[in-house]
Amino acid sequence: MVPRGKASNEAEIDRLFDLPPERFTSARDDLANRLKAEGRAKEAAQIRSLRRPTVAAWAVNQVARKNREDVAELLAAGKALQQAQRKVLSGVKAGGFREAMERRRRVVTRLGKAAERLLAEAGKGSAGAIEAIGATLEAASLEEEVAEQVRAGRLSKEVPAPAGFGATGGLELVADQPAPKAEPTARGGRAHESAAREAKELAAAAAQARRAAIKARGEADRLEAKSERLRQEAEETRVEAREASKRAGESETAADRAQSEADRAARRLED
Repeated sequence: MVPRGKASNEAEIDRLFDLPPERFTSARDDLANRLKAEGRAKEAAQIRSLRRPTVAAWAVNQVARKNREDVAELLAAGKALQQAQRKVLSGVKAGGFREAMERRRRVVTRLGKAAERLLAEAGKGSAGAIEAIGATLEAASLEEEVAEQVRAGRLSKEVPAPAGFGATGGLELVADQPAPKAEPTARGGRAHESAAREAKELAAAAAQARRAAIKARGEADRLEAKSERLRQEAEETRVEAREASKRAGESETAADRAQSEADRAARRLED
């Protein structure tokens, strides 16, 4: 059972991260001062160490708390992506890599759209914040520390998108064909060692090429998603520009009409 004081403290922290970023610091300091006055110096120090979330981090926190099932799907998609990568690096053709990438892309897009709507409603939307949100969600799908902060809704700053798809250290490459048995002669032994060395070098080169291909595919998918987002923003801007132009034309017509009426009134006064 969680001690009552600790549970209360956790609830206070959750309330802090629910606040808009501009209210976080003053609320945090008020809480720390109150805890210190109550003789809870250790808890007060913990509260004071909390950093104000950036706009992007705040949006991720809010969306994560309201869409817990989607966050769980994001983390599951990240694990599937890492498993698919291991298969590809082991020489298994395809290995479900593209399917895993698409699965993660869908959930990142879904959460990103929710965050974008939240920012727009709060008057905090920007292209930079939206891009940072997407990168942070990608990082959360693969990095446990980031995942924990997102799951708890206590992220303080955005995180760059990962360069790869998780750790692959200690991965054993799977050979396509078993190596031939060595002949029990000195010449055969040397030939076998040479062939084994060459096979090892070729396997290492193949693994490196696969890693490069995986990285290139990930970058291509990110750029494609960014291009689509920019295309949508450009279309929305064109629609807004047309509406603004229409309003400007209506205003100009109204101004011309008012001027004509003023001119007629002036002539009547002269007559």
